[in-house]
Amino acid sequence: SASASASASASASAAKESKKKDKGKDKSSSAKEEKGGSGATIGDAVAMIRKDPKLMCIGAVQSLFEAAMYVFILQWPPAIASAVRTMFGPDAVTPFGTIFSCFMSCSLLGSILFGRFNKKKVASEDAASVMLVLATLSMTAAAFAVKSSAVPFAALVSSFFVYEACVGMYFPAMGTLWSALLPDAHRSLILSVFGIPLNLSVAAIFLNIKKLGVSGALGVSAGGLALATAIMVRLRSIMRSESAASETG
Repeated sequence: SASASASASASASAAKESKKKDKGKDKSSSAKEEKGGSGATIGDAVAMIRKDPKLMCIGAVQSLFEAAMYVFILQWPPAIASAVRTMFGPDAVTPFGTIFSCFMSCSLLGSILFGRFNKKKVASEDAASVMLVLATLSMTAAAFAVKSSAVPFAALVSSFFVYEACVGMYFPAMGTLWSALLPDAHRSLILSVFGIPLNLSVAAIFLNIKKLGVSGALGVSAGGLALATAIMVRLRSIMRSESAASETG
């Protein structure tokens, strides 16, 4: 009886240890999947991007738009300060806090507009295409405004407000597109691949900022946004073609 009891206790202990090991394996595998798939590497991510033109398109749009956004973040204060001095005199103090609050309100408005479009069943790629057109036009207008000898305050601020509204639309639109085109298990790894050209382009612009100046940097951003618009139109065309093929098939 004592030996049977000891044997049962040993079996129970072994079963508990086995369950702990299984749980540990499950946690490890799930952690790997969250980090980009079990055993996935940068080479695997590049191979996935090369096989799917939609991933190449959306990744390029993300890199170009966010590079323009980072340039804008560092160039809007000197641009606004110059416009304030032009309009109110050389001793005028620029209300950076008030202007930044207005930027955040415009960004919130953009997010709300995307939500309205989504409720009306407007495709995310369509909303993103319109947003990129507006972002390109607003950044181009800002670049020309800063380049003029007397920086027009109203035109510059209006352009920046429109661009910030586009930024507010950008994040939910891109999040929706990424979730539709890419599994969660590989998203972080592929996003890190597209972070490389993003960082390189931003670094290249700021290494040459003295040559470019504020207007030049905003002009380069406008060019990047124009290219992102063309790529988004291409992505929209691919998605429409695939959707039509699936419906007919």
